[in-house]
Amino acid sequence: MIDRAYFAPRPLIYYRDFGFYFAIFLIAMVWGVNASWPKVIVPWLIAAAGLHRAGLFCHEIVHIRDAALRPFRHLYTWTVALIVMVPPLRFEVPHLAHHRLGVFGTAEDPQYPLLRSNPVAMVMLLVVIPFIVPFTNLLMTLTAAAGAFRAEQALDRWAMRRFGFSLSSPLSGEEQAQVSLHARVTLLLLAATLVLMPEILPFYYAVLVAGWALLTARIPLEHELERLSEVSGRREQMIDSFTIESPFALVVQPVGFRFHTAHHMYPGVPYHNLPALHAHLKRTVPEYRDSIISLWRAIRGPKRGAALPGT
Repeated sequence: MIDRAYFAPRPLIYYRDFGFYFAIFLIAMVWGVNASWPKVIVPWLIAAAGLHRAGLFCHEIVHIRDAALRPFRHLYTWTVALIVMVPPLRFEVPHLAHHRLGVFGTAEDPQYPLLRSNPVAMVMLLVVIPFIVPFTNLLMTLTAAAGAFRAEQALDRWAMRRFGFSLSSPLSGEEQAQVSLHARVTLLLLAATLVLMPEILPFYYAVLVAGWALLTARIPLEHELERLSEVSGRREQMIDSFTIESPFALVVQPVGFRFHTAHHMYPGVPYHNLPALHAHLKRTVPEYRDSIISLWRAIRGPKRGAALPGT
């Protein structure tokens, strides 16, 4: 076991980093809406990068359930989650299932698309899906606002069969009420924007597309995504995960994502403690060192040829 101190979140770091990224996004949005072509490209890229980084804190609040972060969860839910139209509850259930022993890397894993063995799926994820996700999120917002969660589940079953990736998640009655409220507030804000500032919508969509492109680009850098396993345990999660020390990975893997092996071994460790945990595991766990690969190796293909049990 590792020192329990690794699991202690420091809320001020969360507020500092999230606030910085979100402020960058807001400033670039104002700049971009008032910029002309081709000068608009600069604020577009900055806004997308800021939103991408601020949006990744959804991953943190799903894993770190410390009471000290409850106000931060509310802050995220009623700021960035409104902008991207994805409340944390939408992401929570499938992502925690992705981490569950016996589910990770199997056919039951809702977040393990087989991209390495399917070039069409890889192109879809990296090129096509970023343009589509804003519309699917809007669709899910409409269904949630109407309380049509059965329709969502039917769509989700189709997505799992077709793409091996979850679009929605089963929610309890209380969770459905929370998601419905969030969806209705989102639609009110979209309607107000449509009436009061319609000129912002094309730039807003372009920022969402670029932000989702950054998000999807990191997915092949974190797991092998080449074949499914019949069973999976802690060792399989470690073997299947990538760790990239190169600072260039920060372009698409900020907020601790490049230490993905350490994260899968100890998902309750806050992102700001992952560098120290990574250094500790690197010193003390020989097999962990095998997960450390170059950025180029992660882009090119799996880090090892050994199949997971059952493959």
